[in-house]
Amino acid sequence: MRAVGAGSGLPSAPDGVTVRSGARHTLVGRDDDLAALTLAVDDAGQGGTAVLVEGEAGIGKTALVAAVEHHARAAGFRILTCTGLQGSNAGGFDGLHELLHPLLPYAQALPARQRAALLTALELEDGPVPDRLLVSTAALGLLEEAATQRPVFVRAEDLHWLDRSSAEVLNFIGLRLSNAPIVIVATARTGHAATVTLPCSFTRSTLGPLDADASAALLDGHAATLSSTARRRVLAEAGGNPLALHELPAALAATGSSGTSLATRLPTTRRLEQAFLDQLGDVPVGSRSLLILTAAADGAPLQDVMAAARTMDLGLGDLEPLEVRGLLRTDLESLRFRHPLLRSAVIGTASAAELAAVHRALASVVGDESRAAWHRASATFERDETIAADLEAVADRAAQRGARPEAVRAYERAATLSQGVVGRARRLGRAAETARAAGMTNEAIALLEQVNALDGDADTVTQTAVTSTVLGLTTGYPGVPRIEVERIRAVLAAPQHTERLVRVLWASALNARGRNLPRAEWLEIETALRALPSTSPLKPVALAALAPLGAAPALRASLPHLVPQLTDSPLGMASLAIAAESLQDLETALTCWELSYERAHELGAVADETQALRGRSTVLLLRGRVRDAVADAEYAIRMARESHIPLIAGMAAGTLARAHALLGDAEAAQGALRDGAAESMGGRLALASADARWAAGLVALGQHRYRDAQIEFTHMAVHPTRALWAIADRTEAAVHGGRPESVIDNLDEAEAVATASHSAHLMSLVLRSRALLAVDDRAESCFVRAIEAGRLSESPLELARTRLLFGEWLRRSRRVVEAREHLRDALREFVAAGTTGFATRAAAELRAAGEAPLRDATAPPTTSAPLTPQELQIARLAAAGMSNREIADRIYLSHRTVSTHLYKVFPKLGVTSRAGLAEALAATGYAD
Repeated sequence: MRAVGAGSGLPSAPDGVTVRSGARHTLVGRDDDLAALTLAVDDAGQGGTAVLVEGEAGIGKTALVAAVEHHARAAGFRILTCTGLQGSNAGGFDGLHELLHPLLPYAQALPARQRAALLTALELEDGPVPDRLLVSTAALGLLEEAATQRPVFVRAEDLHWLDRSSAEVLNFIGLRLSNAPIVIVATARTGHAATVTLPCSFTRSTLGPLDADASAALLDGHAATLSSTARRRVLAEAGGNPLALHELPAALAATGSSGTSLATRLPTTRRLEQAFLDQLGDVPVGSRSLLILTAAADGAPLQDVMAAARTMDLGLGDLEPLEVRGLLRTDLESLRFRHPLLRSAVIGTASAAELAAVHRALASVVGDESRAAWHRASATFERDETIAADLEAVADRAAQRGARPEAVRAYERAATLSQGVVGRARRLGRAAETARAAGMTNEAIALLEQVNALDGDADTVTQTAVTSTVLGLTTGYPGVPRIEVERIRAVLAAPQHTERLVRVLWASALNARGRNLPRAEWLEIETALRALPSTSPLKPVALAALAPLGAAPALRASLPHLVPQLTDSPLGMASLAIAAESLQDLETALTCWELSYERAHELGAVADETQALRGRSTVLLLRGRVRDAVADAEYAIRMARESHIPLIAGMAAGTLARAHALLGDAEAAQGALRDGAAESMGGRLALASADARWAAGLVALGQHRYRDAQIEFTHMAVHPTRALWAIADRTEAAVHGGRPESVIDNLDEAEAVATASHSAHLMSLVLRSRALLAVDDRAESCFVRAIEAGRLSESPLELARTRLLFGEWLRRSRRVVEAREHLRDALREFVAAGTTGFATRAAAELRAAGEAPLRDATAPPTTSAPLTPQELQIARLAAAGMSNREIADRIYLSHRTVSTHLYKVFPKLGVTSRAGLAEALAATGYAD
């Protein structure tokens, strides 16, 4: 385990800063930039801020942030720092540990799951694999907790080199800063290949070159003796770069040049590296070796570096020339380069033999086994199974702590060192699955392609097939390698591999349904499954998912009995839910989605939890629980975005759009559709496309654009199950659009499925559709039967829609007394569900039938302002007796954010304490 104090060190020296009167820093030419950042510090009481200062190497980013830090320190802020290191072989969350270790005494205030996840990620405790979302939430909570005592200033240097796991947490925090007085200022170099994707949540601020006057002033401040010729040349070559203004005169002095030898055609970074190298010309051989050793040490403590130096017959005598020249400095805990460019220049000019020697020396003394393994790997240029196994163990440890990006890198490097094809394939397969779980989609696809080119063992082939399927069904990327069923069946042909083959075919079945592949592929998978003598519950689940519409009543009856066999597997339970939906068993589907959600939450499997929320929102919407569906869909979108699973976000956005359409909010529905299209990035599954079309059709239907609605509903055929559920909407659009004949065949198919599956829900939709198509008194019989089926379907909203249409039909038939009863019942349900558009329509029909509605159908619940879906979710959990910390653990928020939401909820509901929440929710129509 990592020591609490590990990872600390001095930041790099400020560039472009002149030091006067002790510790006071005076910036040259940066007044506006400094004023903008110090204003963010001064305004921290109004809420948190995250700023990323970008610029080329040496432009003065460190100097600027150091000055802002000085201002924050004077204002009483707690200062926290972390620094990225180029080429670091970090074990994951190293930057986060450096940043947060001073705050660890506050960890006891965190919710239990969040605290355990954070301490596991930081190697301070052993525990289950923590999900990145839980770690990120805990890190934010820790900062918020510290900020209650005093404002917090975070300085994150060289963010482009920070370990990826830490950078992702910082991005999450940047998105979630709210009322807490937390200011984050990070720096990143432009024009350089970054180790990580820079955070999109930070406000970007680009630092440009100094102007001519500031450049001249800075140069005169430290190189006043330059000749006029050299001075003009330095100013021209520096281009307003403060570091160049410092280093180019030193390079001239080191080479004895008058200025004519400056490399005018090189980019600024290369010129600066060359300037540093020019200053190394007279460094003794031993000192140069120590410089290379320090560059390769990956931020190791001074004691480790010097211990490694002794194995190379180097010592303090070799360090002194480097200190005298200002190339290295020490605080007796670590060795630091004057500037990161000096380190990269040293690494760039070292030979392979020199680098191998220093890595071997470091491997022999470093106490951290993970870093020692990386040093051994860096010192070898041949395949070595022992070193490969050591790196695989490093990857295992990183994955166990939730540091998946670093685990991927270690697995991949272990694969390159593997001596056998089987071991290489296994390690690449583990890298691919870990990359998928980390949301590293492009990397996962590339790794899967490498695995597929190798002959792996049975376990690798099985896992790779499942990884490919899950990746395709959660990201939608078209480049995901196709599962080669025939090839896999050949590998898994032996009887001892039967259950592995079932798992592969189960994954293939889900892929075939999700992508609506040609029916020949469905039949191929089904035939292979039926030939296997397996007792795995995945076999009937896969067969149910592949079953033709309405053709498997026996399979439908067996689905509830499979639930107990899959309760420990969120993914297996989700697949059972999908199969139940396809066979019109909505009760089992809802049960499975809820169990999948609960189990995934217990396991910290956020991707599976997000998928379960998405699925549950769909079934809740079918059941008419529109507000609950909105809450689940928005929650799923938030989690999917934070977990880098865009396709699920896009799928949930389709459900959210349909919910908004039912609520009568066309603008919100169209906004959700745009968001869903952006998330899907051209790789939608059939389900997502159908949901988006359904929502767009409902919007068009509500706006009386019947032709547009017909077009949208016609395209829903891409997902047969969704098309069945929309049959009544499609019929309504066809009738009003003057093309009732266009839905006859679809309605016949839906009726056959409803009859075979004994689905009251689908039958109620079919009978409503028959009533709309009827041209004589047979409509009444169909409406009556549709209402009877609707009462059995547990979908009060669809029942209300049937009553509305029947009431309209009765009023047109001048049977207004009978019409009023149905319109009154419909209006009551529409108001309770919050479906304003339908409520307005029912109220107008009721008035036309001679009865005034008892209340304004368009009025919101009797609160001072509507609750947002997240506020509703929190209010319900609080009403159920959960504490703020329990709620925070439940929905991946900091407990202080939960408290803030409740502070807003109480006045909206007219209560002053949690005790009144349940009654207030019931009174305002927000109860479950």
